[in-house]
Amino acid sequence: MQSLQEQKNALFPLLQTAMELELSTIPPYLTALLSIRPEANRVAANLIRTVMMEEMLHMTLVGNLTASLGGRVALGEGNLPAYPLSMEFEGQRFRDRQFEVDLAPFSEAGLDTFMQIEMPTDWMDREPSYKAFAEIEVPGITIGAFYQMIEQQLAQMCAQYPESEVFCGDPAHQIDENYYWAGGGKPVVITTLASAREALQLIIEQGEGAGGGLMDGDRHYFDQPLEVAHFFRFREIAFGRHYRPDDHPKEPPTGTQFEVDFAAVYPIIRNPKAADYGGDEQMARWNHQFNAAYSLMLDQIAQAFNGNPEVLYTAIVNGMHSLTPVARQMMTTPIAEDPEGRHGGPSFEWVPPPYASKGAG
Repeated sequence: MQSLQEQKNALFPLLQTAMELELSTIPPYLTALLSIRPEANRVAANLIRTVMMEEMLHMTLVGNLTASLGGRVALGEGNLPAYPLSMEFEGQRFRDRQFEVDLAPFSEAGLDTFMQIEMPTDWMDREPSYKAFAEIEVPGITIGAFYQMIEQQLAQMCAQYPESEVFCGDPAHQIDENYYWAGGGKPVVITTLASAREALQLIIEQGEGAGGGLMDGDRHYFDQPLEVAHFFRFREIAFGRHYRPDDHPKEPPTGTQFEVDFAAVYPIIRNPKAADYGGDEQMARWNHQFNAAYSLMLDQIAQAFNGNPEVLYTAIVNGMHSLTPVARQMMTTPIAEDPEGRHGGPSFEWVPPPYASKGAG
């Protein structure tokens, strides 16, 4: 029988993958959101925004789980997602589930990718539409199945060892409501198998629905209106119609219609790199400014999960508030002398912070 530490050492890489997986969804969601022209797609923009905020909560829950087990989070140059990003989901019932995730303007193709990311396990009866080599390998056929596997490993540990030994991390190192911002729900401080299950089920249900249904299942956790899960919010945008609570999950929504205009977006560059702005000094400066703030924010998030939770509130509030106006400035401005007339967009690349923390990867 493996020792408890050996089992934890096998689990920590999966939790790091989970952290990187949750992080990897935020740049494409944010890019699609900010690419929408301000006069259009208000309902769709709000749906994307709510999903993105809940992905930030999922990062927090994974960080808390890692800390509860006595582990550390790494968010730095070595584990920063780069785009185009290819994801591979593994599973016996569904082979070769691979697709590419882009930093790209709001579009039908982008929505299809977002639905692939958030797809519920019981939808695994059709072939995906994107194929590519994998850069993030998820050990499950869906994100939900991946988290269920983590939950099973935790249950196995707790069946063999006291919960106080499994969840041995200092709870003061976790993120609670005192250090969290008001968006996407509330963090769960993990000290037992029951609280670990609560956190993992929250991630699963917000993403793909509770109990095979439409709803995200978090109403009993938070005092907030009933919402459909992430997958179904993206389906609402694709159909331009809200779900009714009694709609069947595998049928189109039948609720209130809303307008979706895929043409009302800025023509931003896809998957930009810093090198793409070599001929535009102003765009290069904006991109560097964005990337420096983004990298600092990630470094501070790692610090928060590794023993300094008070850093998180400042990192997110200051970081997100500084990132959005720069990204909007880039997206509303054409790239100088670009033959295709494209606008700029942040590249989400690593710029070393002015100090080196232990959270850098």
